[in-house]
Amino acid sequence: MKHLVVVVVATPRVLWFLLSPALLIFSHSNLVLPVSTAAVSSTMASPPTPAPPLPDRRCPSKCGTVDIPYPFGISADCAWPGGGNFTIDCNQSFNPPRPYTNGNVEITSISVETGEMHVYAIVASVCYNSSNTTDFDQGSIGWYLLPPLLISPTENVFTAIGCAALALLEGGSDWNYFTGCISYCASLNDSAQDGDRCTGHGCCQTSILGNLSTIEVGWSTTDNNTAGNSFAWEYSPCKHAFVAQKDWYKFSRQDLSGKGKDSFSSRVGERSAPLVLDWAIRGNGSCKMELDTSGVSLSGKLTAPACASAHSYCQDLNDTRGGGYLCKCSNGYMGNPYIINGCTNINECTEVRQQSNSTRYGPCGPNSTCKDTDGDYICKCKFNHKGDGKSAEGCDHYVFSPYAIAAIAIAVAIILACFAGFLLQKRKRRKLSDKNGRRILEGHGVTMYSERELNKITNERKLFLGEGKYGKVYEGRIDGKPSQLVAVKYSVVQRNWLKAIQQLAQQEQDDDGAFVNEIKFQFRIRHINVVKLIGCCLETKIPILVYELVSNGSLEKRLHDGDKRFTLSLLKRLDIAIGSAEALSHIHSHGDHVHGDVKPANILLDDDLNPKVSDFGSSKLLSVNRYAMAVAGDTRYIDPVYMKTRRFTVKSDVYSFGVVLLELITGKTALYDGNTSLPLAFGKCFKDEGSGRKMYDIEVFSGDGAQFQRNMQCLDMIGTLAVRCLEQDVDVRETNHGRGC
Repeated sequence: MKHLVVVVVATPRVLWFLLSPALLIFSHSNLVLPVSTAAVSSTMASPPTPAPPLPDRRCPSKCGTVDIPYPFGISADCAWPGGGNFTIDCNQSFNPPRPYTNGNVEITSISVETGEMHVYAIVASVCYNSSNTTDFDQGSIGWYLLPPLLISPTENVFTAIGCAALALLEGGSDWNYFTGCISYCASLNDSAQDGDRCTGHGCCQTSILGNLSTIEVGWSTTDNNTAGNSFAWEYSPCKHAFVAQKDWYKFSRQDLSGKGKDSFSSRVGERSAPLVLDWAIRGNGSCKMELDTSGVSLSGKLTAPACASAHSYCQDLNDTRGGGYLCKCSNGYMGNPYIINGCTNINECTEVRQQSNSTRYGPCGPNSTCKDTDGDYICKCKFNHKGDGKSAEGCDHYVFSPYAIAAIAIAVAIILACFAGFLLQKRKRRKLSDKNGRRILEGHGVTMYSERELNKITNERKLFLGEGKYGKVYEGRIDGKPSQLVAVKYSVVQRNWLKAIQQLAQQEQDDDGAFVNEIKFQFRIRHINVVKLIGCCLETKIPILVYELVSNGSLEKRLHDGDKRFTLSLLKRLDIAIGSAEALSHIHSHGDHVHGDVKPANILLDDDLNPKVSDFGSSKLLSVNRYAMAVAGDTRYIDPVYMKTRRFTVKSDVYSFGVVLLELITGKTALYDGNTSLPLAFGKCFKDEGSGRKMYDIEVFSGDGAQFQRNMQCLDMIGTLAVRCLEQDVDVRETNHGRGC
């Protein structure tokens, strides 16, 4: 073999490399060979071509956890017999067992698709304990591979690690190939950073030639320094060289400085560095066209003896990959082409493919349907589409103009839908309207609005005024001369309240006219302190009511609601109390009519802060079929007697009004300071102190001493009346329809 001698001269920053025919590069006495002791030439004669094989079903397909696909096999009877070493040794002394080839080369995987075998590589390492002595020396390694194995030039790279390393690689059938790489660093800090590419600062890499079955890896030496590492051993005691899979090695400074268990050799071990080997059917002919007796191609594809599957073809390899051929499954098939029926159909239609921002199944383009066939698939265009379903555009053309078809279909659908919807809505509205007493109310002059008219009046409910327990209120305007501002109340009842009302209704006598009578009563009643009912819409399950608009909101907001709160004088509070009492008295004077939900939120104030009572009779307006004298009012204002008897009377309104009086004179809410009941707290103060003076709202006090006393006496009188309204015994409770209060 030719001898290349490298002389290394170390200076602080310069390495001189001189070539001379004087020194031997490799020390073959230390050579480690990962092969059997019997070397076999790659040029040996090949046996005659066998018939297409059919491996015995009893042949194992795995060794431990590694698949052993044919043409490889465990034992000669299970491997391809047509030339080359395809027999795998399954070493049972390990748990799980490990497969080996070439004597002592451990296999990690075999691929029939790519013609590759993955094995564990061996690393050439030298570690120094002085400038000229070593404590570990596996300085040279060699690979002598038997056919059909070659070291892959495309998947592997030659790598050296160290701060004074000139790694060399020699190989080829007649040792005519020679390469190497240099790694240098003046100190550990001068080396590359962890994770950097190997460019010569701590590690170097270079590609290798193809068609190599024999290589040796070693190091340069010099006449005066056999260790070859005199200036770097203290900070980089070890150097390593190996052929391994691309992108496997990631540089780390620890690989330069580490020793013992921290060294590169310990970290990598004997079973970490991966090496990729190419294999093929070699020395057994080449790919040929299969012809009949007349010389006509039978299948139109190349084949060879090893390609046993009917759906396979032969692929010749060029000389850089060692020649020979590989068998491949035909398009549309997958599996093992080296065994009979080994290539099976692929169902392309079940493949999931990501396209743009959507996921689609199968390889077909838009507007097409995939149908699997043997070895292929069909993309059938959907109705009224044409084109190439297999293309990316798919069936992107129409057989007929879609506009005509769509226009007719849409027109017919719209006409039918509109007609049906119109009839259904008309019938539904008529049915609800009749059920809610339309004919009777129209006979009494009650103004009726359609749902469409109310949507126009409220401008599609754009101006929201507020929301209560019974519904939402929107501002509207009724056109006319002059136009009139109104409040349109769309009633909404929670299911639990409606269910409770219906259950109570079953316990009472049904009264089909109760709802109609309540609407008639509210429409007929006229009082300066009662919100006027202008009209209603009966086309919904719960009627929509139209009231006059009261501009200044509710007493609740003016007493308690932050920025919307007013400072109300004692005189104005008295006016509100008297006006509200007059409204309740007027309602109570009409037979059995009650309000049912007296509270500050239902006492509205106009521009002059005059009170107008709203929402009376709401409980009746919630139930049309089944009317019960039940309320869904605010529990803070409900008469405790009602909670026991479930009967709401005039005196129940009086109790609720008593709570309103307390809020007027104290400025507190019915529940204040968390969960304190105002009626209970005021009653206790009144009983203990003889009056409620400790709880009066300081804002109502004004004037000089005499005026102050008159105000206090007035508040005491109102407090006394409130206590009478809140009597638990209804027989002694205020009886004068609230006017006494």
